[in-house]
Amino acid sequence: MNLYKSCDYKNVSEEDLLEYERIRKSEFIFPGDKGIRGRLRKNKFHEYPKSVRHYNSLFPNNYLDILELKKEVEIHSMIEAFEELLNSSPNEQQILSFINENENYLIIASIFKHYNFGHHGAYLFKEFPLNTQYRADYLLVGKGSGGYEFIFIELEHPSYNPFKNNGTELSQFYQNGINQVKSWERFLEQQFSSLQPKFNEAKKNGESIPSEFINNDSTRRHYVVVAGRREHYEQNSDYSYAIRRYEQNSSRIKLLHYDNLIDFTESLIGENTY
Repeated sequence: MNLYKSCDYKNVSEEDLLEYERIRKSEFIFPGDKGIRGRLRKNKFHEYPKSVRHYNSLFPNNYLDILELKKEVEIHSMIEAFEELLNSSPNEQQILSFINENENYLIIASIFKHYNFGHHGAYLFKEFPLNTQYRADYLLVGKGSGGYEFIFIELEHPSYNPFKNNGTELSQFYQNGINQVKSWERFLEQQFSSLQPKFNEAKKNGESIPSEFINNDSTRRHYVVVAGRREHYEQNSDYSYAIRRYEQNSSRIKLLHYDNLIDFTESLIGENTY
């Protein structure tokens, strides 16, 4: 489940560790005012070697580095390439290849913008197996002030209209995606603890898994299905957006289109957290 082809962030080079120690020592400031006791500390997280930022996280090879959000030129270029792909009428496999093979994970991580967690730690797992039968295209894990929460994501066809009958009903492929996610939900209600070995495999050596990854708390689990384009929703907006609200309220499944991902990704540019 390693996101990154070139590195295993569970291991850090001696050179990077020495650089990290040097920066850590420079964080402490001895105040000149005798009235101030002890030492002040100026956090220099942004100067840590990239490998150390990953290594110090709970899941080093699935960590979403916040410094990637500062790469404005690269993100704009990625968005342009993604939009060009969407306009070429791709299928969902082409979308998955664009994201995974090029490590364009910010497109999926942008879904955090729809939620109020991920600010204190953000992780992404691709092709995450729930069991031998079910597999999520992506799992986002984010930490907020209330602890860790989970977003299970299914990508459906980006080019087909997800609605039929003038927007009054979901098309079959969109309904299939929703049914798939509902199957995940039923399984996780009974077997969430069965995911623990997968998290143990991914965690940093020597770290303990927090209780949120063990206790079966359905309020921490969220579900997203992405399908179609904005134009499909806008063609019959009264019905399509009502269907979206109904699914979110009745089954806790958010229905997004691929242009939402473009908007969310753009809104992350320059941010300090997800």
